[in-house]
Amino acid sequence: MEHNKSVVNRQWWFWVAGLFALLWLFLRSGTNPKRLTYPCQQAAFPLASAWVIALIGLVGGGLFFKKFARVSALAAVLAGVVFLGATPHRTLAVPETLPVWEVEEPVSTVFVMDNIPKTSGSLAAGNASVPDDYLTDPAIDTILAMMETKDIFLYKTQEHPDGIVGATDVVIIKGNFQWTSRNTTSTDRIKGLIWQILNHPDGFAGEIIICDNTQDVGTGINDDDNNSEDEKQSIVDVCDVFQAKGYPVYYRCWADLWSTVVAEYSEGDNTDGYTYDYQTKITYPKFRSPSGDYYISMRYGLWDQASETYDLERLCIVDFPVLKAHAMAGATIAVKNWIGMLTTAHSTERFGSWNSMHYSFFWGTYALVARVMEVIYPRLVIVDATWTSTVNANVLEGLVNTNMILASTDPIAASWYAAKFILTPVALNPSKTNPDIDGGSYCYYTTLERWTTYLQDSAGLPCTKDSNEISVYDRRVLVEPGLVETTLPTASFGFESIAPNPFFSETTIRYTVAESVEVNLDIIDISGRLVRTLVQGTRVPGHFSIKWDGTDEAGTEVNAGIYFCRFQTQGFTQTRKALLVR
Repeated sequence: MEHNKSVVNRQWWFWVAGLFALLWLFLRSGTNPKRLTYPCQQAAFPLASAWVIALIGLVGGGLFFKKFARVSALAAVLAGVVFLGATPHRTLAVPETLPVWEVEEPVSTVFVMDNIPKTSGSLAAGNASVPDDYLTDPAIDTILAMMETKDIFLYKTQEHPDGIVGATDVVIIKGNFQWTSRNTTSTDRIKGLIWQILNHPDGFAGEIIICDNTQDVGTGINDDDNNSEDEKQSIVDVCDVFQAKGYPVYYRCWADLWSTVVAEYSEGDNTDGYTYDYQTKITYPKFRSPSGDYYISMRYGLWDQASETYDLERLCIVDFPVLKAHAMAGATIAVKNWIGMLTTAHSTERFGSWNSMHYSFFWGTYALVARVMEVIYPRLVIVDATWTSTVNANVLEGLVNTNMILASTDPIAASWYAAKFILTPVALNPSKTNPDIDGGSYCYYTTLERWTTYLQDSAGLPCTKDSNEISVYDRRVLVEPGLVETTLPTASFGFESIAPNPFFSETTIRYTVAESVEVNLDIIDISGRLVRTLVQGTRVPGHFSIKWDGTDEAGTEVNAGIYFCRFQTQGFTQTRKALLVR
């Protein structure tokens, strides 16, 4: 009797566990069979297949099958193990270096960094007590300094009227926040960009808003968006710290506007919501800023109620995606990030169905995502590849710490490069992510080609995915010709060389003094703050050298990032840029 009870108990657990395994497979892999390669699906498959075999035997009542049910179930388990064991697995290897090249008269320029330095500190505390030194991010500081070497300046000033951010701009940072954790844009990278903008040389008097439309999936922009070195630092913490310090930094999720249809401000409608053009199907948000100071149309700019005019010049849009594989589009990068600029509401009414909206209009030849980007074009693109999702946009399994970042003013070039050289080498299904290979249905080659064709041919915008029209630079672009083995012409005073650069403990700073004079040789940071005085006093004519060990006046190690060596004598100052690495 006891033996029979134990058999019944074992059977009961088999039926429950088998059903659960089968449901798990359907829920996780039914719409995307490639998920069968995930470890959790591999573990569930043998049990689920045995459950199905046993159920057929129980329901069918076949005498032969009943007799051999146990053998059949065991065979199913073994078959499942063999099937999944035979599924090819890729060894994911993060590229050690990223390729760079230069062409004459490029259409677009891309700046790339591998092995990005650690962030300066955490803002997880969320209050004003966080030191200002924690607001910087060496990766952002470096990539922006790299752009300057090719005359792409972050700050719009009188000296650089073509700069990206004006002192009174409203800056929209469009990140990825539909999903959670490391599937969102790095909060370390965002805080660094915010701090750079706030330090505008003319003083920043505008507003910074981190935005996304999470498409009514219930996630919003919240504390779960914490892709950062300190996993407790969310985008909410970042905004809270800057606000606590008195800076105009906010976040605004457009999900609550998702289904609200509105007209433009110029038509007398001040309601927050999404406009919709029935002819082109273009949608975009218009909303009052969190401070209440600005009425913002993402298409036309800042609305002035008194003059009843728009100011598009003062609306600066930064495209800031996190690099991810995507089951339908192939990849989520700069152009795909504009799905969060439009709304997916009313899909049946506007597109016929949810599937038609995606496959015919978003990824299809209609190229709706590119049409929206045509009328809402970003001034700057930064692709966060600190962590890269190798599987799908909302899947946390398969994340790879690629530890890279890139920037460009061309969303197409940025997307092409990131997909080809960062995502594809680590992707679970590289044929779907490679922008230069046709991988069949729903691959990035097809979607990027359609978006590029529209933006180039129909919109006439200067963008390209042709490597012959793109120049790519890494941090070596910071090593100016005068920094490496270059002597001073007619040399009287100043630097002979700073090498190696990027800077580390063995870097030697060599300088020349042509006559007895008072010399100051200092290390300063990007904000102009004195970090360390290396030389102070009279020097007789001659050649000198000195090393900096990467510490400040108190002997404390400073963060990796951009610094400047400043040589001063009476009536003469010379500054050279140096990248400090750890």
